[in-house]
Amino acid sequence: MKKVRENVLSMIFVLLLVVLASCSNKDQQISKAPDKNETSREIEKNKGKIRVGILAIDDILPLVVANEEGAFSKAGLDVELFPFKSSLDQSKAMEAGQLDLIMNDMIVQSLLKKAGLDTKVLSYAFGANVKEGRFVVVSSPKSEITKPEDLYGKKVAISENTMMDYLMYQYENSLGLDSSKIKKVNIPDLLLRMELVLEGKDIDCAILPDPLASFAIKKGCKPVIDDTLLSDNFSQSVILARDEFIDSHKDELKSFMKVYFNSMDEINKNPDKYKDLAIKNARVADDIKDTYKTPTFTPYKVPSKEEVKRVSDWLVEKKLIDKAYSYEDLVSTEFTDKDE
Repeated sequence: MKKVRENVLSMIFVLLLVVLASCSNKDQQISKAPDKNETSREIEKNKGKIRVGILAIDDILPLVVANEEGAFSKAGLDVELFPFKSSLDQSKAMEAGQLDLIMNDMIVQSLLKKAGLDTKVLSYAFGANVKEGRFVVVSSPKSEITKPEDLYGKKVAISENTMMDYLMYQYENSLGLDSSKIKKVNIPDLLLRMELVLEGKDIDCAILPDPLASFAIKKGCKPVIDDTLLSDNFSQSVILARDEFIDSHKDELKSFMKVYFNSMDEINKNPDKYKDLAIKNARVADDIKDTYKTPTFTPYKVPSKEEVKRVSDWLVEKKLIDKAYSYEDLVSTEFTDKDE
């Protein structure tokens, strides 16, 4: 498995729990938010600059393209992208007032709110439809597991209290599976989870995001549940901005989002032009570069009330939050108006 480890290590910087590692267990839940006066002073100190926390995954390609091509500066914006190795580190920086915007998910958003930091979804980042973004439950090359019903009595590696835990729950409901018959094993470390499923050691299956899922399949794993083939869309990432920053920088944010959506359109129109940048950005392994496709994006769209409620209900059921937050508490619709 040495070769597998070397290949995965080339990708794992980006995928080292990324969005999915922000709350791998209850002990890692987001800490108490910083004092609001301190946050206000930090924002005032950086007035005029938009500080964006990013993770090197497919989802943030439009931000990278806009930055590389100077689109933000052409629009009169001072935007700085800050890369993070994990979602947990990114969330901590957001809490500390060191970031104004982040790309993450609505699970992290609700945990931030529980800790006292209010943010709003400005738009989808990735996953506005079922074909955008891909998670796959893969089985070991040594197993005979090929369809969802084969998961009964088997061990599936997830990362507890994260998007992958949420997705497994939704897959089971969508496919009519009896959750009690499937053993979920908490393995937050994606590298370890990858190695174990390839070896068929201790676990039978694992849920993995692309491009890691594609890599596992290339190495012999079998796709059991591919969420791009389901009728419902469950996996999304979003652009989050702190409420205080929205209130004090509304005009700049509207310009920022316009540039961001224009970059989405450019990528959709010219996927070949941006393929090399996409591969570099997501640190795609050499084994799958030839088959890797530049992701597509959906501009000017926010999550629906149903999608937000689905996430909130799961968080309440898992006792990660005490009560569901309202749609208006979590989502702003004023930045997705094309006429602005």
